[in-house]
Amino acid sequence: MDSKIVLNVAKEDGRSRLKESYHNAPYKLTHYGASGLTNHLEMIIMSASPGIMDTDYLHIDVHVKKDAQLKLFTQSFNKLHPMKTGARQHTDVHVDAGGLFHYIPHPVTPFKDSIFKASNHIHLAEDAVLMWGDIISVGRIHMKEAFEFGSLHTQTKIFRQGKLSFIDNQLLRPKSQPIQKMLFFEGYTHQATFVFSALFAQELKYELDEILTVEYNDISYGFTQASKDVVILRALGTDGELLYDFLHMLGQLCWDFTKHKLSEKKEDTTVEAIAEDEKSKAQEITVIEHRKPRRKSKRELVDAVVVEGTNYA
Repeated sequence: MDSKIVLNVAKEDGRSRLKESYHNAPYKLTHYGASGLTNHLEMIIMSASPGIMDTDYLHIDVHVKKDAQLKLFTQSFNKLHPMKTGARQHTDVHVDAGGLFHYIPHPVTPFKDSIFKASNHIHLAEDAVLMWGDIISVGRIHMKEAFEFGSLHTQTKIFRQGKLSFIDNQLLRPKSQPIQKMLFFEGYTHQATFVFSALFAQELKYELDEILTVEYNDISYGFTQASKDVVILRALGTDGELLYDFLHMLGQLCWDFTKHKLSEKKEDTTVEAIAEDEKSKAQEITVIEHRKPRRKSKRELVDAVVVEGTNYA
């Protein structure tokens, strides 16, 4: 089944508002909670299907317009049923100048013999901000289907101002790769990826160096700055819900940090505008003073009278 989800968000009257939405079976797109409680928009993708079946194709199209802010959620785990041909999902994201986009979906759970490819193309304006998550399970653990899926391929490309700034490409084939061993899952059953992209990504990296110093018993993680505008975090664990909560904690941290940076930028802009206005007024006063006739001294007035008297003599 071919399905499509379209989401278009714009800022009006100081709030991010839903301008266009489209979905077809088995998916539904609706507001997440009360739409008027926040200045940003929160939406959730719901599904009436038990999961993704063979030959299914889903196309998600998200556009966050100038200065708009969007948090997109999912309803539940994304289950991949047994397949012969395979299923696909493609996501196109455009975030315009000053826009914020936060998307951390539930984990993907591949059943035995499932084949799935997910590609994500994210286009960011110069000062747009992205918070993006992805969680992969090795299968239905309690059904003894760990590492029994056929193929799981995820590819994420981030473009800033039309130039590729980051690419994450993972192809997992447990029948031909030692993904249970070193450099892969290393005994864990879930892998999470979190990507933060912004012009101030390096400043966030400095904050994470101080904040993420705690060791968790059930999570092993590491993070690095992948490029000048991208910070990436990888985490391994044995509980999908725990990793999901962990990524959302990171997402909220990055959201608050971004809002702080935006408020700083707004204050700086206001100060610059005031300084420029004062400078302009000072220049105007200088021009007026320069054009104003200078009052002559008493000596100059006496000399003028003497000169005039001489001329009339």
